[in-house]
Amino acid sequence: MTQTIESKGQRLVPTKQFFLDRFWVWIAGGLFWSAGALLLALFTPFWGSMQAIWQTPEAVAALQVEVTAMRSELNAATGDNRVIRQTPGLSYVTEPVHVGEGVIMNLVMERTTLGAKCIFVAGQSLFGEAGGVVTPGSEIRPSRQIGEETTRLRVKLVPPDTLRPGRIELYLALEYDCDGRRVFDRTDIVTYSLLPAPR
Repeated sequence: MTQTIESKGQRLVPTKQFFLDRFWVWIAGGLFWSAGALLLALFTPFWGSMQAIWQTPEAVAALQVEVTAMRSELNAATGDNRVIRQTPGLSYVTEPVHVGEGVIMNLVMERTTLGAKCIFVAGQSLFGEAGGVVTPGSEIRPSRQIGEETTRLRVKLVPPDTLRPGRIELYLALEYDCDGRRVFDRTDIVTYSLLPAPR
């Protein structure tokens, strides 16, 4: 059917057949689009990619938790989560030590990156006997600060009078000021044999 315009002022008005033709075109387009989307989802990795994109925030959050846990475990294993780190096996007590004598504790340690800005405030020596009883000895006053390089220290301690001869475990409880915040750390345990007092 051909439509004519009789005058310039008259508008071309679509007929019902025009809308019906458009409707079938839209239906056919929708069917082709749906079939294409179905084929795309079935025969390409598109659907898996869409699921991966949708699940990415949860996967990233879970990965961050795992990385944080691994970093904490690594820092604990290397000693980087502490203010100081001791070189394993190099700290010891000068022996022999008899009941009533002072104890000289030899330490080999360094400051960690975490403790670089921390200032040593005070410390307490703690002596443990075979029965598991821990008794405080002399306090430690700050005489020098440890740097990030490996440092050897000789610390003279006065043990408690109640120690009996036998195997003694010794460590130092340390207090630091880290930018206005109190942080506590401790040395590794060293052991020595306490001998009876000489006659």
